[in-house]
Amino acid sequence: MSKFLPEGGCYELLIIIGKGFEDLIIVNLTKYTPMGEYVTIQRINLEVLSNEMVTFLQRELHVSKFLSHPNTLPYQATFIADNEVWVVTSFTAYDMPAT
Repeated sequence: MSKFLPEGGCYELLIIIGKGFEDLIIVNLTKYTPMGEYVTIQRINLEVLSNEMVTFLQRELHVSKFLSHPNTLPYQATFIADNEVWVVTSFTAYDMPAT
């Protein structure tokens, strides 16, 4: 069982750190407030997707649950919040070398 609850109110969206799929996906650095842990949330607005795209998204999310590879981050939670699909993944930070 995931330690991340599938409830939008448990997450504080901080900043946008990326976009994808023709700007239909927005990636936010987010704070998971119950634990104070930083995660990323991919937000996908369902209102702008066609029925065909929603079906594709459902298949992708389902197949992604079964992937296991060192170069991919598993989904910690996936749920609907305010007409958006929210996909929660761990936030992996790195240090930039001093210049």
